[in-house]
Amino acid sequence: MEDWGEIKLTTIVSGSDFWCLMDELMDDHNGFIYNRTTILEEYIKGNLYGLRVDETDAMYKRGAMMDELFAIDYIDGNKSCYLLPCFCVKEKEKENNTAIMIWTHSRARRNGFAKKLVELLKIDSAYNPLPDSIGFWKKCNIKI
Repeated sequence: MEDWGEIKLTTIVSGSDFWCLMDELMDDHNGFIYNRTTILEEYIKGNLYGLRVDETDAMYKRGAMMDELFAIDYIDGNKSCYLLPCFCVKEKEKENNTAIMIWTHSRARRNGFAKKLVELLKIDSAYNPLPDSIGFWKKCNIKI
């Protein structure tokens, strides 16, 4: 991560990015998969956001696409183009900065990706958070 470029917010608009994130969600073996209909509906509405890393010369030279943190397309086994295995669903209304859900793959946790999503999306509240995530939201000073 030390030679990565900027981590940028991306609206998930391509089908390949969407399915890559869904593959990662399945691989993570957690309860978020039961929200797949909501995730799909929010993707269609343009409310699904992720993080993508800008490639640097150093990343290119060392073959950073092989970095285990980047999302994998499990159908063909290829790494995504620097998409991180995390996402946030945010309400679209301009005056509403509520996170409906936020997820980071267990292998990528504790790297600040969820916090980065909260900051870049200007999240100020979390809707119906999971009990296990209450500490995260409090640490980010987000109202529940």
